[in-house]
Amino acid sequence: MKVETIETNARLTHYFSTVRGVVELFYPFVEGAVHDLKSGQIIALFNNFSKRSVGDKSPLQELKVKVDQFPDVFDPYYKINWDGKKLKCTSITIRDSDNVPIGLICLNLDVSAFGEMNHVLQKFLSVGEQSGNPVDIYSEDWDEKIQRFIENYLKEKGLVLSTLSSQNKKGLVQCLYTKGYLNYKYAAKYIARCLHVSRATIYNYLK
Repeated sequence: MKVETIETNARLTHYFSTVRGVVELFYPFVEGAVHDLKSGQIIALFNNFSKRSVGDKSPLQELKVKVDQFPDVFDPYYKINWDGKKLKCTSITIRDSDNVPIGLICLNLDVSAFGEMNHVLQKFLSVGEQSGNPVDIYSEDWDEKIQRFIENYLKEKGLVLSTLSSQNKKGLVQCLYTKGYLNYKYAAKYIARCLHVSRATIYNYLK
């Protein structure tokens, strides 16, 4: 990570390691700068992606507040970097023992990468206006289909619903599963009612 500094007020240099730590934690998305309000210069730059230089005049006009009225922390604001990327910024006031502002820590977060990631995620997760289980969407009479399948299954096997053994029921449930009927949202509950068992038993049959 690129670090640029010049000799300045010793009180301000005490903050260099703090700014560097924050920038390294969020590298490469954050740039940090320290300004000397007495000289009106940038005295330190960490992960410099704004193409400024140590010794440049501090652009305090961006803050639109007189120095003697600086708050401890400025509300975050946005600006555009030289390359067109959007930056979310905040500034923290450094004060002397008399509570007079003597320096400023500025942190610039490149949010363009997060905007791109958000766009990609939205596209990836989107399923359009019609979402949900397609089986449920296109099969409103799913319960009737299950009922007909059970009736045909029993007829082919020569079985009677009221006298089915646990093994018979298990075989029927497994067959329903392989045919995709358990994909319906409330199918397990419906089948359990038809077979006079609990829904938990239906899932046990599938193990």
